[in-house]
Amino acid sequence: MTGNRGFERREEGFEAKVHLEGEQRFRLEMKRDKLFATWAAAQLGMDDEQTKSYQAELCKEDLTEPGDEDVIRRVLADFAEKNLDVAEDAVRAKIQECWQDVLKAEG
Repeated sequence: MTGNRGFERREEGFEAKVHLEGEQRFRLEMKRDKLFATWAAAQLGMDDEQTKSYQAELCKEDLTEPGDEDVIRRVLADFAEKNLDVAEDAVRAKIQECWQDVLKAEG
């Protein structure tokens, strides 16, 4: 029976690690979204107060579905609404750049 308890402890440790990694990734994605929203808000000509609100909106938007597509669609729609000519490739490159910046900052 001692062998089973050792297995259970390893399993519990693995589950805790996976949970912690999930929380850490979520936190990093929210930082990325805020950075990305700051860039998008600048393109949209938003002031500081509007930028903070936009950051919160994009962070919420990112929770609607897995992956980045929800956030990218939102930013592209906001750009289109303001008749900004920003290519989808540029938006996708920027969100990846923001992700790299967040990872570098975390060290």
